[in-house]
This record gives sequence, structure tokens and C-alpha cells, in this order.
Amino acid sequence: MKRFVYLFALATVSLFASCSIYHPQAVDIPLINHAEDVRVDASLGMSSWILPDVVTLNVTASYGFNDWLAGQAHINYGGENVYAQLAPGFYRPFGEHSVLETYIGMGMGGSWRDNIKHSDANANDTTTYSYYSYSGRFLLPFAQTNVGWHDLTAAHIDLAFGLKVGAYLPDFDYKKYDENDAIIAGSERDYTTANLLVEPQVLFRIGGEHLRFNVKLGFAWLSDVFSDNSNSGPFTADLVTLSTGLTFCF
Repeated sequence: MKRFVYLFALATVSLFASCSIYHPQAVDIPLINHAEDVRVDASLGMSSWILPDVVTLNVTASYGFNDWLAGQAHINYGGENVYAQLAPGFYRPFGEHSVLETYIGMGMGGSWRDNIKHSDANANDTTTYSYYSYSGRFLLPFAQTNVGWHDLTAAHIDLAFGLKVGAYLPDFDYKKYDENDAIIAGSERDYTTANLLVEPQVLFRIGGEHLRFNVKLGFAWLSDVFSDNSNSGPFTADLVTLSTGLTFCF
């Protein structure tokens, strides 16, 4: 039993110390529906693979330039990761409450961690320790389509679904060090394999005419990182992001 608890603790630590190179982004689904429509979203997001390992502050600003053209800017920061995107798009209302949006944009981001302690069990059933660091950046050209319903009931309920599809283009490196801070031979890895990204999201908002509480749930799938024959080595990505915050409507 003690051995099981010990192994579980090591697995938990390794999850928190994983080399996460992407997480689903908590970008607002604004549901722009008229000219000069302004939406500013501020939220706190938590991302996980199995256990939560990334917390981010997120801000999105969206604007309707005329009766069909819109634009969006987003940025988030999590201490050891950053991401930003710009996306022009168009929207089309259907009836009083429905709207369809499509954005085409470019995102860029990066993540890094330094001197992360790692435990290694050997053949003698003893544990030694090493340290690893990784850092890098990525580009993400993408297209996203949103569909939703806005201002339902007197509580101004918004319900929306979005789907982002893009090309995840990474440039990351990984190094492992021994207890004397020397790079362990053969431990260095680079990751530059392009991935297809598929990222669905659902959003719920409720509140007043100008200020609403929001909850967003997003998922991400990377074609190489999550494949059985992945080239990603020590690198992984988060599968889900849950965020909550406030949306200002002007």
C-alpha cells in the first residue's frame, strides 16, 4: 500500500511538471450582431490534461465595424505561458436572437519552464533526481466559426458554440540536467512538427444589458501530439480549459 501511494505521488508530481506546449484558449465568442457592437471579456481560465496545470488571465475585445464586418483581439498570460491572436471576420444575424460569425486570424504564443525536478527510479529500486527545462513558441493560423443565440429572456442569456481549426506550428526545445547541472547526453529534444488543431468551445452568459457573467468550456486536439506515433517526445498539451469571468457589452 505504501508503495502504491508513493508511485501515485510521483505520477501526480510528473503531471504538474509536464511539458505542456498548448492549452485550449479561453477566447470570447462575442456574438456580434450590429454595427458598433462592442464586447470586452475578462476571465480566469484553468487548463488540464488529467490534473489542472495551467492558470491564465484572459482578455478579449470584439467590435462590429459595420453591418457585416467584425474584428477580434485576444491575449492571455499564465506566468509560464503567453498567447495572443488577431482575427478579422464577418457576422450575419438570423432573426431577432440568432447570429453566425466566422473569423480568420493568426495566433502566436509560447511556454517555458526552468529547472523542474524529476525523479527517476532505477533497477535497484532507488530514486535519483534530475532537472529539465523547456521553452519555445508557436504560430497558429486559423479559421473559427461561431453560432449562437443572444439576449434570450429578460436575463440576457447568451448561448454559443464555436469551432476553431488551424495549423499549429511549434518550435520547442527540451534539455535534461543531472544533479551537477550538466546536460545529460542524448536528452536534448527539439519539436517542430506541424499539427492540425481542432478546438471546439461552448459558452454561456447571463446578466444585465451591459454586464454579464460568463462560463466557457473548450477542448483541443493536436494531430501529432495526441497520436499513437507522436514525434512530440516529452512534450504534451492540455485537453480542456474551463474559464469564468465578466463580459462588458457597449
